[in-house]
Amino acid sequence: MEDNETITIIKSRRAIRDYDTSKDVSDELIYRVIEAGGYAPSAENQQPWRVIVVRDKKIQEFIGQIAVDRTVQLFGRATPRQELERRLSYIESKVSLERTIDILVTGQRFEYIKGRPETNGAPVLLVLAVDQTHVGNSQATLRGTGGVFGWSSPRHAVVAGGMMMQNMALAATSLGLGSCVSSVQLDHFDDVRAVCEKLGIPDPHWVPILCLTLGYPKFERTQGPPRQTPEEIAFLNRWGQPFSKKR
Repeated sequence: MEDNETITIIKSRRAIRDYDTSKDVSDELIYRVIEAGGYAPSAENQQPWRVIVVRDKKIQEFIGQIAVDRTVQLFGRATPRQELERRLSYIESKVSLERTIDILVTGQRFEYIKGRPETNGAPVLLVLAVDQTHVGNSQATLRGTGGVFGWSSPRHAVVAGGMMMQNMALAATSLGLGSCVSSVQLDHFDDVRAVCEKLGIPDPHWVPILCLTLGYPKFERTQGPPRQTPEEIAFLNRWGQPFSKKR
């Protein structure tokens, strides 16, 4: 069975970290990307998300520097080199592997977030925040209670936000834009507070969880890392019971 248009878009999406800075992204395209994101499912259609469109280069620089600093801390200091080699073992070329590790440990991997033309930075940065008081229940008196009947309040909003982000990344691909999802600049409590202060996000009610860069790809990227097949990741009825289309 051949892939339809939707599946083709899903399979062709790539993480783009080099952008053609001579081309701006119009507000209309950004609008369409965010609009597509808003069609993601959420518990009781509460839509517990907000998106901040960042065009200000000073703000992009601020957020991007956090990502670079944390990457240096995580991969350049805390993670043993042999662990990096294990994680990136799918890269067959030794030269490519060494280069990939180098841009990780030096923080270069996230320079694109800063939006600098000299490093092919992204013209636009979207910051996604979710409602931490969201509990999947529309009754206002129950919101912010930390859970209803055993429900975990932040989980529903984070899941919904993740699906919204995926919608936006796929929409960008369908519109000929490149995008890249990142969270390293929002993985530490101190960084979350700093970004909230910089963007005026009213935390702790709202919390930023993901970022998405947008722009036109500078280079065509058709290949991506290998994906596990359904036979490798899916079970039938019970864990460990193989699932296969050959039935």
